[in-house]
Amino acid sequence: MSPVRLLLISVVLILAVSGVSADNASSEAGWEIVYQENFDSAFTAVDGQTFGEDDWLIFQLHNGGQITIANGYAQLNAPDFWNAALIRSTHILPAEYKIRTKIGHINYDLDNYEQADLDNPAFNDHNGYLENGMYFLTVTSDTCVGNECAEYWWHYHRKMVIDIDNHMNVTPPHTFHPVFIVFMAPQVNSGGNLLRTWNGVVWDSSSWNWNVAYTYEYDTWYYAELEKKDGHITLALYDSAMNVIEAPPSIPFDQVFAMNDSIEFLYVGEPHTDDYEGDVRIDEITLFAYREACCLPPTVGDIDQSGTVDITDVQVLIDNQYLTLLPLVCDEEADIDFSGVVDITDLSILIDSQFLTLTPLPACP
Repeated sequence: MSPVRLLLISVVLILAVSGVSADNASSEAGWEIVYQENFDSAFTAVDGQTFGEDDWLIFQLHNGGQITIANGYAQLNAPDFWNAALIRSTHILPAEYKIRTKIGHINYDLDNYEQADLDNPAFNDHNGYLENGMYFLTVTSDTCVGNECAEYWWHYHRKMVIDIDNHMNVTPPHTFHPVFIVFMAPQVNSGGNLLRTWNGVVWDSSSWNWNVAYTYEYDTWYYAELEKKDGHITLALYDSAMNVIEAPPSIPFDQVFAMNDSIEFLYVGEPHTDDYEGDVRIDEITLFAYREACCLPPTVGDIDQSGTVDITDVQVLIDNQYLTLLPLVCDEEADIDFSGVVDITDLSILIDSQFLTLTPLPACP
């Protein structure tokens, strides 16, 4: 057995026994995490306070709305209809992006309203057809300030939204625990940009529609996702294990309000200062950016991008994982088992392919 081969096998065995691992930045099919807020540090939010890496998020708390970070999540509280408690992106979103939020324990039922709310002339009772809800996520063409953040403003500035809106119908039964998956058409009426809602089969393009995509449970977590790429937007809803609940087909920009406007902000939380009251938990907000594929055909493993897979690639991967930890030129080449992370398993497969069984490496994704 050659000294090089013996050394490489020894390195892998030592690392495997020690249990050392060094996961690189997460990615999935070209999407790479730019920022992720998991609310791990406990504090009470203040209006206008920026937070997260590079202060990428900011709190908007209107008229006494509250957000408390504890137990690994953000607790949003809006106990009166004039409160609003929001988290938004501090800066304009990139040209292409994916946003994912994890939200649960949603408490925005219609019986949250008290008689004093109904009697208050500032309360928007929708002509007797009450509504109460919050946003899993929405992207807007601007940011609102103070009492401007009422229903009317949102109806003319949001581009797409996944939200819940318990509401009374003209004819009972009332809509109970609905999730709406919506994009806004360029056309408007007296209520704002026209809704295009997902009914579980197609996007409804009738002049006015209000289709329920899913019925949520209170004591449960959900993921909501929005992707903007290649002239299309895509919305999806998942359960707590990231199993698909609803994944409608993508929508081209020309069908969506203000998509020729590059100004876009993410908002999450309880938006209205003229109705809506309750509480909800936010466990995670993630922003992804897309990067073009860097794997050079035919196979993975060309970690140094030299055009061939050889011992140098093994050395680069060992250095990245366990020595200098320098970043790789192309994570796709090093994620040999397509697990989403680069770790000792990829190193083992590469060594096996190069020096032991000589098993061919898989093709580039």
